[in-house]
Amino acid sequence: MRLNHVDLVDPSFALQKDMTITIEHGKIENIAKEILSVPADEEEYDLSGLILIPGFIDLHVHGAMGADTSDGTEDAIARVASYLAEHGVTSFCPTTMMIPKDSLERVLIASEHYAREERNGAKTLGVRLEGPFLSKEKCGVQNTEYAMLPSEEYVTELLKGFPKDLISIIDIAPELDGAMDFIRSLKNDYVLSCAHTSATFQCCKEAIAAGMKHGTHLFNAMNVMHHHEPGAVGALLDDPSVTCELICDGLHVHPAVLKIAIAVLGEDRAVVVSDSMRAAGMPDGEYDLGGKTVRVTNGRTDSGDGRLAGSTTNIHTEFLNLLKLGFPLKTALKACTLNPAKVIGKDKETGTLEIGKYADMVAMDQEYRIRKVWVNGRLVKDMNVEEMKKETEDRA
Repeated sequence: MRLNHVDLVDPSFALQKDMTITIEHGKIENIAKEILSVPADEEEYDLSGLILIPGFIDLHVHGAMGADTSDGTEDAIARVASYLAEHGVTSFCPTTMMIPKDSLERVLIASEHYAREERNGAKTLGVRLEGPFLSKEKCGVQNTEYAMLPSEEYVTELLKGFPKDLISIIDIAPELDGAMDFIRSLKNDYVLSCAHTSATFQCCKEAIAAGMKHGTHLFNAMNVMHHHEPGAVGALLDDPSVTCELICDGLHVHPAVLKIAIAVLGEDRAVVVSDSMRAAGMPDGEYDLGGKTVRVTNGRTDSGDGRLAGSTTNIHTEFLNLLKLGFPLKTALKACTLNPAKVIGKDKETGTLEIGKYADMVAMDQEYRIRKVWVNGRLVKDMNVEEMKKETEDRA
């Protein structure tokens, strides 16, 4: 497959005009200035007027289109993956909640089966366990019945019969008994992320020193940062070795706070996530989240007491939000592509448009609207001229 007349974002996130990309066996084989001839049996696309960027990566997504990872079915993951691809997400971590162990096992089975075949949706980059090693005081809408202290044995038993890398991220409240030993023991096998925590600044710093290098939806489900006790938020922002997630929907973090956080994190440490639940892509109404009823009104989730319960956003919308807030394209795009790839050690495979990497790509128009999406070089979304015309009429 050849893509001609491509204005692409290169690995330094600068725009290169009128390039040609060759795709072979799902990977980028060549990037050149000249237009190369195409054999009769190969596909060719003219991308004049479009901008090609790396596919978005969502490290924290529970559900969409009425489906949830914790449903524990291959169909649920496929529905979520299809929705994500429509919005430019080419890879993601199906994220669980506090659910029984047998339910977690079903999630692993479903995820393993989904990953075996080529799909018309985003690909998975390992399951994320958001629970059970979380603070009961900061669980939000999650079911505290299944909360437990960090246990390496639990993870080992859970993965019995599965490849170790089927799980990529494990969330943990570092103040829990046994957390430090858990982090030291598993730091080389998984990304250990500070989440749903009441940890003090000092406790969190100790966990970082032990091997915890990531922060889950910064500010949310954490103590408020105080000038005398910065807490987990302060510790995560303070350490240059730590990456931090931000939900950039304008609801979970105030835009002013978002600007402050990204100013501290810089362009290399900020990671945009959706934390979307099954109501994403669906109309307002009532939805189940981990056994709890969540009311969605104007896209805002409400657990019943005014607290947010996940989101209905997606990475593309958040990317646009960052641009509207005045962030440079490079900062916004890295937070949605390369930075999350680095968090889980997949930056040699995806996250930028480079020779040898998978052809995970999104073609956008000059207003950053998504027109085409490729996953491993396979076209999974193609908005034709008539669809573009209708979208323009709808916007008018």
